[in-house]
Amino acid sequence: MKQLLLIYNMHSGKGTIRNHLAGIIDVFNKNEYEVTACSTQYRAHATELVKEKGDQYSLIVCSGGDGTLSEVVDGLMCFPEDRRPKVGYIPAGSTNDFAATLHLPGQMKKAAKQIMEAYFRKIDIGRFMDDYFVYVAAFGAFTDVSYSTPQQDKNLLGHSAYLIQGIRQLPNLRSYRVRVTIGEEVLEKEFIYGMVYNAESVGGFANLSGKKVELDDGELDVMLIQVPDNAVEWPMLLSDFVTKNSASKYMHFFRTSTIVFDSEEAIDWVLDGEFGGAHRHVEINTFKQAVAIAVKSEEEKDAVVENRE
Repeated sequence: MKQLLLIYNMHSGKGTIRNHLAGIIDVFNKNEYEVTACSTQYRAHATELVKEKGDQYSLIVCSGGDGTLSEVVDGLMCFPEDRRPKVGYIPAGSTNDFAATLHLPGQMKKAAKQIMEAYFRKIDIGRFMDDYFVYVAAFGAFTDVSYSTPQQDKNLLGHSAYLIQGIRQLPNLRSYRVRVTIGEEVLEKEFIYGMVYNAESVGGFANLSGKKVELDDGELDVMLIQVPDNAVEWPMLLSDFVTKNSASKYMHFFRTSTIVFDSEEAIDWVLDGEFGGAHRHVEINTFKQAVAIAVKSEEEKDAVVENRE
């Protein structure tokens, strides 16, 4: 039989994997896969499991939130590209931004069946200093909401928990003086938010920049929001943000394979919803089409690589 490694986070979302684990494994067994199932026990455990066991499997399936997927990909990037296992994703988190980008089913057993259809798309992966991210690296306003929101609140309220936690932070909103270098272009301003991303949805909000995001073109999208000059301009910034005004004087958009951030003070960053450390200097670049991930064949048929074993 073929070998499949299943890595799952028992605590993601409302812990729904508990009720579906047997059914998911049954789907894989019926498709002639022998399954090794591992439950993550602590942060970055999924990365360790992939590094330790990944080269024994042609397919690794993870179930959890986007953070679990990110940990799996972090482990995969340690392998040479020609030895990197393919990935299947069964979303079980509270927001699941990247699952929304891939149009993955919300029903776990259905998601497992879709993986068995064996349509895979190679996607870009971002590198953040010595770490990797799947869909977003960000700093500034509300970026710590995803990891500072208590897990019990996420389980009880779902995406509403993020909104509530974000509202609590409004009185403490601050800006950062950052020098951003993209090729020969340099932009130095006071920013309240910066995001380097490769997804259609971030923080549960779809199509933030108003641009079509390409997952496999070797470039990442960038959105920077500068602080208004005075309180009167805040409503204009909010209006531009809501309407995705590409001509806004407060919002800057780029598409690039490499970007550098420099600041006088260390700034907290978030990678795929998890704390990525505080940094004064950050370099981000792209690994083009680095990981093959199962997609919905009906909607992604023009962009997939069909691999049936």
